[in-house]
Formats: sequence, C-alpha cells, structure tokens
Amino acid sequence: MSAGPYRVVMETDGLRQTFEIAHYEGRVYVGDTRLTPLPRLPEPAEEHAPGSLLAPMPGSVLRVEVEQGAAVSKGQVVLVLEAMKMEHQIAAPAAGVVSAVMVEKGYQVEAGAVLAIIEEGEA
Repeated sequence: MSAGPYRVVMETDGLRQTFEIAHYEGRVYVGDTRLTPLPRLPEPAEEHAPGSLLAPMPGSVLRVEVEQGAAVSKGQVVLVLEAMKMEHQIAAPAAGVVSAVMVEKGYQVEAGAVLAIIEEGEA
C-alpha cells in the first residue's frame, strides 16, 4: 500500500487498485467513499465552570501537586499528566484558590476532562 495526498494504491492478492482522493466542503472522498475527518484531539466543550483546568489530551495523572483549598499563583504547577510517554505540567492560569481537585494519582483521563478548578483571586 502507498498513500499520498491525492492517491491511494492498494494491493491485495496480486490485484492492484488505485483510488483518487478529493477534498470538498470539509469532507474527503476516496474513490466512491465519502469520509468526514474528525479532530484528533477535539477542543474541550465550553460547558465547564470558570477556572476549570482541562486535560489537553488523554493521559494518566502522575502527580497532584495541590489540594482543595490551597492558594496557587499564576503558572504554579497544579498536576502532572503523562501522555505520549511525556510529562505534561498543568499550571494555574491565574492566581487563586483551588476549589476542587477532580483526579488522583493514577487516574486515566480523556481529552477535555476537568482536572481541577481554580477560583481566581488573591493567592
């Protein structure tokens, strides 16, 4: 099999087939098949409480650096996720107080999951 931006060539049991690829109005057509691309890491929904820290991608919680009621400063690490074999620090976007921590070490989270909530204010 080989694939490029405009053509896919597949070979099965010695039979080679070539499919043309076309892009039109947000869809991809491969031969007679119409596909709708989906975002790999969808944007989180806007239905969360203000100050919600959302998982940027699926992963596992390695460490939670704060507890509920703790004062945090802007940029302070709140927790650390492991995703794609890398550590990702989730930091407070503003100074405030941690009003909720939704995860613990070892939790598996999906992209867009609420990890913690920071109420803005003086830390």
